[in-house]
Amino acid sequence: MPQWSKILILSIFFAVFSPSLLLAQNQTKKELLQRKKTKLQDEIDLANEILKDTKHIKESGLNTLQTLRQKISIREELLRTINREIDLIDSEISEQTQAVAELEKEIEILKEQYAGMIRQAYKSQSNTSRLLFIFSSSSFNQAINRISYLRQYSEFRKRQVGEIKNKQEQLEFKIAELSRQKKNKEDLKTNKENEKETLLADRQEQEKVLSSLSEKEGLLQAEIDAKQKESKKLEAEIGRIIALELKKAKEKAERDALEAKAVKVGLVSGKDFNSKTSNKSLLAKINDAKKKAGSVDEESSVPEFNMTPESRQLAANFVANKGKLPWPVERGIIVTGFGRQTITPGVVIDNPYIEIATQKGAVARAAFEGEVTSVIRIPGANKAVMIRHGNYFTVYTNIVDVKVKGGDKVALKEEIGTVFTDPNDQRTILQFGIWKEQKVQDPSPWLFKN
Repeated sequence: MPQWSKILILSIFFAVFSPSLLLAQNQTKKELLQRKKTKLQDEIDLANEILKDTKHIKESGLNTLQTLRQKISIREELLRTINREIDLIDSEISEQTQAVAELEKEIEILKEQYAGMIRQAYKSQSNTSRLLFIFSSSSFNQAINRISYLRQYSEFRKRQVGEIKNKQEQLEFKIAELSRQKKNKEDLKTNKENEKETLLADRQEQEKVLSSLSEKEGLLQAEIDAKQKESKKLEAEIGRIIALELKKAKEKAERDALEAKAVKVGLVSGKDFNSKTSNKSLLAKINDAKKKAGSVDEESSVPEFNMTPESRQLAANFVANKGKLPWPVERGIIVTGFGRQTITPGVVIDNPYIEIATQKGAVARAAFEGEVTSVIRIPGANKAVMIRHGNYFTVYTNIVDVKVKGGDKVALKEEIGTVFTDPNDQRTILQFGIWKEQKVQDPSPWLFKN
């Protein structure tokens, strides 16, 4: 294909499809921003519910501060989302303004062309002039061609009128759309100013609570220390259980591999060996079977495997869903992050999990399919549920009315219990952690974000 042909095809493609593609992209962006705004507003509403529940509770400064901080963070993200929405509307307004100008120009040209045709028609409007035009033909064929020309000229004038009308309708639609977009922009700007005022009030309240807490850092530190002590107990117990689970998993993987090898050399399960046959005895039987078959290589140890193929696949699926895991509660906000968190300039807490505030009666649910390894009871911390996903573990703490037990297979989002509501401060907090073998992970990057 010649180069000029390719250029012509590309030019036609972009002229025809680019505006519609751009419109579709903008629409998708707007929908994503709208969904994000809805989610952020829901999180702010939840934060307000939590603050309302704890407002009348004395000595609830720490809880109030944590919720306020997260609420402020969410509102700041909401403002950034509104700004992005305003930028998108500005872009659309610019495009619509340009489209209106182009349509006005096209209509002006069409009107000028039509006016020219009217003047020409006026000059030759008499039937005599048209008949003379036809009869002055030098041949019959030329006469036929002139008749055809006059007919086409008349049809073209009609089409020109239709085209002007069509362009004017398009122009009216574009002007209405432009007006709607400008109205949307003004509404968003008003919304933005309201959010900024609310954000300022939230920050002032945060400073007030922080000032109050700074005056009693000794009491606050004691509260944090007690919380950290409980956390360390739970962390140690989780570490012990994980070590035991990994050991059991390794032993199972090695045993499965050894039994598979036994079957391969001709040994029959239930006849030549069973679950009570030790690995050492089974290895000896495998070597005997090899010798009888004429094989000379003799194995002296059981092959080492960390996980069964099923566990490896489950772990791979878990990793593949990083950033897409559903939240362990239907509605929640993270009020305390993972790792070292500064509460006041003089008070720091170190978290091996994140704390998710939710509403009373909220159900805790599995963030991924897996097997319940154990349900732990820690004094002062209600219960914790551990679910294994290959060599990864998710931990859900501060659970009551547990619905599962060790050994249960759970599906994605399956209910595992109810999040406990503290009667002293009315807070409903789920502590959620992720471990890779015996190393804690920050759960936040694993959870789905809009």
